Amino acid sequence: MDAPEEEVVLLACQALERQTAFKSLERTLLLTRAHIVIAPFDQAKLRQVRDARVAEARAQGASRFQQMWYGAQAPFALIDSYPGMTIEAVQAEMPTVRLLGYADIEEINLLPAAAPAHSRQRTAGAPPHKLVLMMPTETISLQVDGHTDPRNLRRLLRDIVQEKIVGSE
Repeated sequence: MDAPEEEVVLLACQALERQTAFKSLERTLLLTRAHIVIAPFDQAKLRQVRDARVAEARAQGASRFQQMWYGAQAPFALIDSYPGMTIEAVQAEMPTVRLLGYADIEEINLLPAAAPAHSRQRTAGAPPHKLVLMMPTETISLQVDGHTDPRNLRRLLRDIVQEKIVGSE
């Protein structure tokens, strides 16, 4: 009998979890074939990634401005490090993660961000999309970073949970 395939992260993005009308928490949202993982955004790891990127740019002879620019890209480098990681590695790195099994979720609603009044076209810095996870005991509302392609997120969710995803295309 074959060993079960390891569960790996398929998509990673930044998100804000709405706690109250005036309080939101910064999160890392990870999708696997069996779970949605909601983890606190790791500021300590972000500082390590930023310092490493600045040191690498300095070693390559980059100007001070280039070093700052390279360091400013650290949040994207951090998020890009998660796809392909196993769920066990994620839990070892961030022990306070919340694992939500797709079987526990009754409905997933992905609402596109409203386009700014002056433009009909989405840009890389577009407003966040809203992802609502409805379960029997609670509802989790997340604002997914505007850098995440909503079509890719919807396609991935539809491939995994099929009929549980609702909302406009």
